[in-house]
Amino acid sequence: MKRIYYIARNELYSLYCSPIAWAMMILFLYMTGSDYIELMANKLGAFQRGGFYLWGARDLTDNILSNTSGQPGYFFRVIANLYIFLPLITMGLISREKSNGTVKLLYSSPIRITEIVFGKFMAMVCFVVTLLSLLLLTVFALCHSLTAPDYSHILAALIGLFLVLCTYSAIGLFISSLTSYQVLAAIITFGIFAFLNTIGTLFQDMDLVRNISYYLNLNGKSENLITGLYNTRDLVYFLLLITVFLSFTIIKLKSGTESSRGIRKFSRYAVVVLVAFVIGYTTSRPKLNAYVDFTRDQIHTITPPTQKMLSKLDSGPLNITIYANLLDHAFWKFKPESRNYLYTHILEPYIRFKPDIHIKYVYYYDLDSAAALYKLNPRKTLKQIAEKQAKTYNLTLDRFLPPNEIEKQVDLKHEQYRCFFQFEYKGKKSICRVFDDLLFWPREDEIAASLNRLVASPPIIDFISGNIERSPLQDRDRDYFNITGNILNRFSLVNQGYDFDTLSLKKEDVPKNIAALALIDPRTPIEQECLDKLYKYINDGGNLWLASEPDRKEIVKPIFDTLGLRLHNGMLIQPSDYFSSDLVFNYITPAGKNTTPQFAKELKDDKLFYGDSLFRVAVQGASVMDYTEKNGFHIEPLLLTDSTVSWNRLAPISEDSLQLKVNRLPSDEKGSFTTQVLMTRKIHNKDQRIIVSSDADYITRSVTDYNHRPRRYNYDFGFYELSLFTYGQFPANTLRPQTDDSFDITVQDVWKQEVLLYYILPAILLLGGLIVIIRRKRK
Repeated sequence: MKRIYYIARNELYSLYCSPIAWAMMILFLYMTGSDYIELMANKLGAFQRGGFYLWGARDLTDNILSNTSGQPGYFFRVIANLYIFLPLITMGLISREKSNGTVKLLYSSPIRITEIVFGKFMAMVCFVVTLLSLLLLTVFALCHSLTAPDYSHILAALIGLFLVLCTYSAIGLFISSLTSYQVLAAIITFGIFAFLNTIGTLFQDMDLVRNISYYLNLNGKSENLITGLYNTRDLVYFLLLITVFLSFTIIKLKSGTESSRGIRKFSRYAVVVLVAFVIGYTTSRPKLNAYVDFTRDQIHTITPPTQKMLSKLDSGPLNITIYANLLDHAFWKFKPESRNYLYTHILEPYIRFKPDIHIKYVYYYDLDSAAALYKLNPRKTLKQIAEKQAKTYNLTLDRFLPPNEIEKQVDLKHEQYRCFFQFEYKGKKSICRVFDDLLFWPREDEIAASLNRLVASPPIIDFISGNIERSPLQDRDRDYFNITGNILNRFSLVNQGYDFDTLSLKKEDVPKNIAALALIDPRTPIEQECLDKLYKYINDGGNLWLASEPDRKEIVKPIFDTLGLRLHNGMLIQPSDYFSSDLVFNYITPAGKNTTPQFAKELKDDKLFYGDSLFRVAVQGASVMDYTEKNGFHIEPLLLTDSTVSWNRLAPISEDSLQLKVNRLPSDEKGSFTTQVLMTRKIHNKDQRIIVSSDADYITRSVTDYNHRPRRYNYDFGFYELSLFTYGQFPANTLRPQTDDSFDITVQDVWKQEVLLYYILPAILLLGGLIVIIRRKRK
């Protein structure tokens, strides 16, 4: 150990007494400081602008260090800088000894080859620590700038950066042992760095080598460590690379002192590679791969409710089948070379908590008869179109199942012949979809919803039919398909775990296993037989969703009377320069805001990001609703009108007049009126919940349009209030704490850090370097 110390000390003395090392340290400090100042100025400027820009003010430590709006974060820029610098330092570690002839003295000395290698490597480790010490200057500035910096994440990222730089040093040391030309060693080292950082994108279309090349990807492994998510696979990867290249260096130097055959030298390298391969393969198995998320808010870990769902799948494997349609416009995201991306970025967070997730890919081709591809390829059969498409991806059609085979496995028509995931556990199946939006891939919300359907019975909401009611299955303007059953809409309830169906009370009784029964705007009188079934369902404690329109209040009057509700005559009016006068903006009451924690969090964020505090829900053609508590029900208003801008018009009014700005009449009723209520009671050891609305249009497609102003919350309000019927189980709650979302300085304070990082510290470093070099020359 003492010899290793002496070699490391001499190497460091030589290094720190050279102008190159000091010049590189000054340049490194300046470049890292420049990157830091640029990032901080951008972040602080956005934070001070406020409003919508505050969407980016989340997990600021991670955002700045790891990822900045899709661009490489600060520490990744540091790696990019050292990517260039380190080969210039490592190029002379051994090649200089060879070119000067001093390597022969080392060979003839009593020092062992391993001590030489470890001594020089330890010198590089010390130099890496010096560079990281310089980097700490900007880290201290970052911690001073943030209100609640994530120190554990910063420490983990620094350790990850240290491992990356040690790996670079080991590689550079080996390359330096191969040649006596220092410039050539630097060029080769740079090439090896580039190769290891890009190999993860190579050969991904070849099944035999895909996983090997992806495993060797240094860039992907360093990304995990710097984001604060550690796992044994990545840690072992870096330790293996360091060990392998140090072993290669020892083997290379020993071969210079021996006259052994080439096969013997090669066998030494082969043994090292083989041992490393076995260890790497073993430690990358999901069951042996342990994880630690060092971020304070566990931002790279699925939330506890989702973890709990996975823990319930404990009596067998979870099978995930990925169906990819060659003829889908999004197939390029599912190509064979994308498999590792799907594994690490989409599914691995769940494999972490359930290692026995089995993934299977099924490639197929099929099309709806009205698909545009038929028009773009006239006179071609489906197979010919598929062959043409396969060639554009450099694939052959024989790996894709034809329609007659794939239809035996899954209902493609329901999935509109798209790409999707199917989860299966002990015979139960659920679908998780991708979407044509900016995110594309399913979030934790959608995956958790699919998992939830495997561990719990999915909530079923049956819509009563037979009296021209609104439907959850049809896409007319008056119907609820967009919020209930639209599989292309990420935020439709069917993609959050719900099931919907229609039910005719004339033909069947109300099922006992449903989450709620919906009676939405019946247009013809309801038969007494159907009313009796409905009354029995209510008296038995069933949940109900009830909505009506002003001109059909007599149809629902018997049900309203039973519940202690009454709809006034007339129609609510709110004059406007932009909308029809029957479009009335209601305020959400505290009870309405707290239907779910997710909705309460959304409103809190919107108040911060949009300055909204009114939280309007638009109703069109609504009645005034009165209520009297009876039969044990407790009633809370969910929506209230604004008495200063709206009123109840008692006199008849034509449809044409509603398109104008209506004036108030003396006979109109004034006040703040209720348009929606929540009724609750405890009955038969069950919490019964009934939502009643005096408007049935509030969650139709035309009224929920977000592009309308003022900002309205119809869709989100309707989306989350139905969670009351599932008692908060659906949609899945994936909320996590946010503690790192503000700064202690302003953008006007950045100049102070600029002066420190651009001028004062580089000047101190320059002065220190000059003193060391001058003193050495004098000696």
